[in-house]
Amino acid sequence: MAKWEESEIFVSVVKHGGFSAAAEKMGVSKSHVSRQISQLENRLGAQLLQRTTRKVTTTEVGQAYFLRAKELVEGLEDAEKAVMDLQATPRGNLKMTVAGGFGEDFVAPAAAEFMSQNPELNIDIDFTNRTVDLIAEGYDLAIRAGVLSDSTLIARRIVSRSLCICASPDYLARKGKPESIQGLSRHNCLLGTLPTWRFRSSSGHSEQRLEGRWRSNNGRALLSAARQGLGLVQLPEFYVRRDLAEGTLVEVLKEFQPTDTGVWAVYPSNRHLSAKVRLFVEFLVNYCREHNA
Repeated sequence: MAKWEESEIFVSVVKHGGFSAAAEKMGVSKSHVSRQISQLENRLGAQLLQRTTRKVTTTEVGQAYFLRAKELVEGLEDAEKAVMDLQATPRGNLKMTVAGGFGEDFVAPAAAEFMSQNPELNIDIDFTNRTVDLIAEGYDLAIRAGVLSDSTLIARRIVSRSLCICASPDYLARKGKPESIQGLSRHNCLLGTLPTWRFRSSSGHSEQRLEGRWRSNNGRALLSAARQGLGLVQLPEFYVRRDLAEGTLVEVLKEFQPTDTGVWAVYPSNRHLSAKVRLFVEFLVNYCREHNA
């Protein structure tokens, strides 16, 4: 580091024509500049500058050193500028993993709009239900729903998520409405990836293992089965919003609706977070708010 500072100060002295101008430009004292130049000349065993009361000029050796050192200093300045530009403008490749209807209805259209506004950006969206190792598999970002497990990853809530239990009027006419969580054991429950549903309880939140004749890792497949009167389903509110409004599905056990779930943007670290991730997450939050996610 000392060697680099000596060279950087030497280049500044030559470029700005003197010790005082270099000191002012770099925000250091004139004595510090003089000391660094002396140390550099002593280390190299050569006189680099000719000093008079009126001006400072390079010796022949000093001019040769200046030309090489100037390239290095300017190269570092360019590298730092490139990093700062990347922090300010989304560019390069943004690789994210998403799953389910939220990804289809909100993340994908938001990403398309974001990319149209940032022509230097490429986007790669991987739809999968499996747990992805963001760092090992080279992902910048994951959009995950539900309750997050403890992790070293950084998470930001995109939207809150309500889980609704509902069924078709036909199914409820045939089987009756459940009045308690325990009463679900007498119903056909349409199950997703997990064999459990989540509930709000007097102790906070709980999970109940259930049984059913229909299972799918796709929310729209579960929704189709519920519309056909095959059983009860627990789905995020955005899946069933229209059906509830139109009466094709009826919500039950609303008092047990969990309150601790959400949709999250998850990424490896918020230290030196790249512009492409930081700005897309902000864009997605606003997009979801504007589109009533």
